[in-house]
Amino acid sequence: MFERDKCDLCGECLHKCLNRSLSLEQSKAEFKKLYNGEFSSVLNDCVTCFACEENCPRDAHPFDLILEQMEKWNKKPSSEQVIAGMEARYVSEQAYLAPAISGTVISGCVFPKTHPHLFQGAIFENSTILKGRMIFCYVLFMHMGDSKVVARRAPQMISNLAGTGAEEIVFFHDDCFALVHNIAPRLGIKVPFRAKHIVEHIRDWLKANPNLIKPLGIRIAYQRPCASRYSPEKEKAVDEIFDMLGVERVSRKYDRKQSLCCGGAFMASGRSPEELQEKNLKDALCAGTDEMVCLCPICVDMLKPKAQALNIKLTHIIELVNRALDI
Repeated sequence: MFERDKCDLCGECLHKCLNRSLSLEQSKAEFKKLYNGEFSSVLNDCVTCFACEENCPRDAHPFDLILEQMEKWNKKPSSEQVIAGMEARYVSEQAYLAPAISGTVISGCVFPKTHPHLFQGAIFENSTILKGRMIFCYVLFMHMGDSKVVARRAPQMISNLAGTGAEEIVFFHDDCFALVHNIAPRLGIKVPFRAKHIVEHIRDWLKANPNLIKPLGIRIAYQRPCASRYSPEKEKAVDEIFDMLGVERVSRKYDRKQSLCCGGAFMASGRSPEELQEKNLKDALCAGTDEMVCLCPICVDMLKPKAQALNIKLTHIIELVNRALDI
């Protein structure tokens, strides 16, 4: 929820948004409208990339306020019909039959089915992979302008995971980690297990097995997912992984806090992401790399057509690790 007592109406959250061009004074004025429950042009332009969450210097969660006002002014990027249809697609009324767990417990969400190749390799040995719609996190719906679905469905998702009895769960998808690490606790939902991100798991595994790594000696651009705005502290683990793999993360305009959405958020409103994607990928080329490494499999899928046209190789970070392990 938006924390009004923390907000000082500085306007930084909107001023630093890469998807609109507002002066600091304009940003202050537009956010003050949102703060007071008035209509703001921001509601027409927001692409729901979550960047304002990280840009807020007082951790007031301005995107939550934007979602509230989208609801009030009927400005959600997706229609209620589309939202309801998407919710029905992912909801499962089946009881979750928690598997017997052993070793590292990894929540794969729906990706073990849609992207099974990303769950292969030494880093997944002696692991229990949890999968299915019953542990889907619903953060997708925040891109659609609806936080109510998350609030309604998150308790059952977390309960299903807790039912495994695991004391610690590694989250493969950035959205799922954002939910249990940041969003759910702010909604007052208790998370009765330790949440660990997949990049933290990879980092720790590589540190324990340095003799298995064959340094790659390549330069890459990194595609940071929108949901990383909710856990920017794990950026250190990403950099440590690249260092151990012998990979240089090139310095470029659209990286770290300046990252651009892969275009997935644009699809919620039916807008074309092509211009954004081209700007992002050409930035990687100008930085002197022909390979982009993604943390989110959706980023790979979204960027692939434009990347192929520009002759840029797209790689998921798991694939990069397996390459260095000669798998």
